[in-house]
Amino acid sequence: PMLVISNGINLEQFTPGKAPASLYKKFAIPQKVPIVTYIGRVDAEKHIHVLLKAFAAVLKKVPTSHLVIVGHGTEFEAMKELADELSIADSVTFTGRVSDEDLILLYRIGDLYAIPSPAELQSIATLEAMASGQPIVAVDAGALGELCHNNKNGYLFGLDDDSAMAKSIIKILTDTKKRTTFSKESMRIAGTHDLIHTLE
Repeated sequence: PMLVISNGINLEQFTPGKAPASLYKKFAIPQKVPIVTYIGRVDAEKHIHVLLKAFAAVLKKVPTSHLVIVGHGTEFEAMKELADELSIADSVTFTGRVSDEDLILLYRIGDLYAIPSPAELQSIATLEAMASGQPIVAVDAGALGELCHNNKNGYLFGLDDDSAMAKSIIKILTDTKKRTTFSKESMRIAGTHDLIHTLE
């Protein structure tokens, strides 16, 4: 017999809450504006270019919104250049590598977590975002459909479909009630991936 076991996450570490003003200042992230976050490696297989193109469309509907990309990788400089080419650089923060302490707090600043990567085997980062109370906008590929339940804790979109990704992000950013509902469901789903349960 075979049993599927989640990698698990520490639900005592990743919880909803407000990040301190000092964190926003440290990374030059604007406060009191809609924020979309991506946390993970900035490598080719993560398809960050899809997120950047989607966010360019989001800005046309929600011009005050801001994108925070946390992490580093082989495509880091190329993605910064793409943000320039798309004329959205002023609305995007690339933090680069961050400490574990800052990472936990950065999960709390977003209004939603967006992931365009089709190469996820489970996506611990998505689970950590869900445990932190984030709705999810994710590509319907790999294991992400097991975490993002369409129209329950977020939205799924087709591979490399930046237009559909943008529409999904806009839906959540412009609907406070939906965001609250999705947030609660994300936490419920994440609760089934508690590390203690995995160890047992």
